Amino acid sequence: MSNLNKLLQRLKEFNLFAKIIDFARGFLIILLFLSFGKLLGSYLPFVFPGSILGLILLFSSLSLGLIKVEWIMMSGSLLLKYMAVLFIPVGVGLINYLQLIFDNWFVISFSLIFSTLLILLSVGHLYQYLNKKAEP
Repeated sequence: MSNLNKLLQRLKEFNLFAKIIDFARGFLIILLFLSFGKLLGSYLPFVFPGSILGLILLFSSLSLGLIKVEWIMMSGSLLLKYMAVLFIPVGVGLINYLQLIFDNWFVISFSLIFSTLLILLSVGHLYQYLNKKAEP
């Protein structure tokens, strides 16, 4: 029994319990907002991704101070660290449509370049407009 007490004491010294609780709390908060966003998205009269709604709600809650950043910092950083792994199934799935991509490469390239330029121009003009407005 003394070995178990020593082990528990060492775990308390490393604050492992606190780290596990912090991670679980952050992960549950992220899952809660994802679930609420998907639920809200299913009731909308138009199609909108529930995950994006969940992100908007989480961002709003963080901005308003309803949720502290420290609560989701540990689990959020872990998810961000391994985010590239989550895109592997999408990349592998593109192999099924490789012939379609080759057939429409011009349209895809044009839309990528055009949309990038459109976003750059609109963000640049918006920044200049807001910067002029902010100057006294």
